[in-house]
Formats: sequence, C-alpha cells, structure tokens
Amino acid sequence: MSEIIELLRILGPRNAVRLKRRYDQALPHVRGYVATQCLWAVANCGLADRLLVQGGVGVDVAEFAAEKGLDRHVLESVLSYLDGLRLVRFEAGRALLLENGRRLLQDTRGLFELTYAYEPLLARLDDLLTGRAVQGRDVARRIEYVGRGSGLLCRDLPYPVMTEIIARHGVRRVLDLGCGDLAFLFFLCARIPVVSAVGVDIDPRMVAYGRSLLKDNPLSGRIEVLEGDLLNLDPLLSEGRLAGVDCVTAVDTFHEYLWDGEQIVLDALAKLRGQFPQALFVIGEFCNQPHEQLRKRPTAFLEHHLFHDLTNQRIGDAALWRRLFRQAGFQVVEEKVFNLVGHGYFALQSKAP
Repeated sequence: MSEIIELLRILGPRNAVRLKRRYDQALPHVRGYVATQCLWAVANCGLADRLLVQGGVGVDVAEFAAEKGLDRHVLESVLSYLDGLRLVRFEAGRALLLENGRRLLQDTRGLFELTYAYEPLLARLDDLLTGRAVQGRDVARRIEYVGRGSGLLCRDLPYPVMTEIIARHGVRRVLDLGCGDLAFLFFLCARIPVVSAVGVDIDPRMVAYGRSLLKDNPLSGRIEVLEGDLLNLDPLLSEGRLAGVDCVTAVDTFHEYLWDGEQIVLDALAKLRGQFPQALFVIGEFCNQPHEQLRKRPTAFLEHHLFHDLTNQRIGDAALWRRLFRQAGFQVVEEKVFNLVGHGYFALQSKAP
C-alpha cells in the first residue's frame, strides 16, 4: 500500500490512473504476441504433445530437454512465462498442462498451426512493406502448416458438413483435390466405411507428408495420395490412377487460383466436369465477409483475410461461386452457406444436355 501511495504522490492520482489504463489496454496485444510465440515453441519442439499425453503426471523438463537436445534454460524460461499465464504449472522441475493450456494446444490447435504457417510473412512485414522482399520470391508461407492448421480447423464444421452430403448420395470412390495432409479423407473414411479415396496435391512436400501419415494408419488400405495438378489431371487419368471416381471434392482449394482471374477457375471446373461427367462434386469454399461486417464483429476471419491478402489469394463470395459453377456447366443440387463463419458448401452435378 505504501508503494501505491508513493506512486500516487509522484504521478498524481489522475495521471496514475490514466497511465495504468493505457498499459492495461496495450498489454493484451503484446502478451498475445509473446504467448503465441511461446506456444509455437512448445508445440514445435514436441513438448505440447508430450504434455497432452502425460496428462496429470506431467513432464520432467530436464529429461525432456536432454532427450530432444534443447537448451534447458530457454525451455525453462518459456515454461515459467506460460506458468505466469496459468497455461502450465512449472515447479520442482516438472511441467504440467493446465486446463486453459490444454484447450489452446488441443481444442484450438489448428488456429495456432495456421497462424504459424503465415508467420514468415509477419516476421518480414517491414521488408514486404518497403519492397525489400517480395511474397513468393523472398518469403513464403509454411505450406506444411497450412495443411495441418486447415485440417484441424476444418474438423469443426467443413468436414462434418461435406461428409454428411457425401453420405446421403451413396458414393463409393472419392477424389479430393488439393488434399493437403489428407485430414479430410481420414475424417471421411473413418465415418463412411464403404468409401475409398485418392487425394491429389500439387506440392511434393505435402504428398510426402501425406504418405508419411498413411504409414501404419488403419485407413491406409482405403486411401492413397498422388502428386498431380488439378488443372491437368490427364496424366493420372491416362495411367488409370483415378478409375472409379464417382465423387470429386475440394476444400478451400479453388480460391487460391482466383488472384489470377476467374477464367482459370472456370476452365478448371469445366475440364473437371468433362473428365468426371457422372460424378457428384462437393465443394467447400470460403465466402468473403465484407469488411464492414468484420469491423462490427472481428472474428478470426479478420486474420484470415490478412493472411490471404498478403499471399495474393482472393476470396470470392457465394454469388461468385454459384456463377462460376453455373458457367462451368454444373447445377447446384444442394447448398449450405454459413455467413457467420464465411464458408459455403455446394453439391454439384453436370447439367443435363
């Protein structure tokens, strides 16, 4: 109490209150940045997963640091900070994940993974702003974490919605375009036992990562992953690798081509329709939320829009997707658009001649 009285005497009551209020307003922004960096570090070194597995037993930090070849002092500094935020309990050399930390590192892990994917651009934002660096040439997103983060986030809504649509139409063989880390196909095949699937991705790193996930996975007999370009599936078709496909899916894939204009997406859709004329197409896509809406209700799509703007990805609205589908020769047989989360789902079939 004596310290507070002395501070009030030196600063004056009004100035002291105003100063505290300003720092209270600033601290959440600074703390959010620091805490996120620390959570990334804990996740990337493997400690997050170890803490989740160990539960109430906790982890011996010295042993973990030695096992992973980590700097013990740095790790303990990070854990002491997270202890102060009541995300972990770190005492007597052991770390224990608290409930708030468990929710962040398990329930909402995808949000952190996806943000980490775009961290290289945020770290060099000054260089991008001044032209010392160019996106795509000098700095790029971490593609593996785009797949991992998106896969985790999509389990909450996109995958259940799309799986429900697919189940109702009784398909047997699914082709997933831009399959990433195969998260959707794992989700789908686990819930519909009669479905087999093939995922196609243009990025060889994601294909290699997907194949590593298939090893020793009980669903590996029903899922395969191939390297290929959705704009040109001719090589895979000629090899018979896509035989029997009666459903084509894509989750947040086509918007990545919109920056170069609508025609490339239109041509891709029309070609795919010609290659799989009898197939059901189930497309999940971001549907743009107007900035005025985000200003009133700044959901996570505010960050999402920033990430896409910085990487030259355009997000279309639901009307644009409907128009492109129609112009490509599809009819929309089922549609679900959730404006609150900026996402839409479209079941398409080729128009009758």
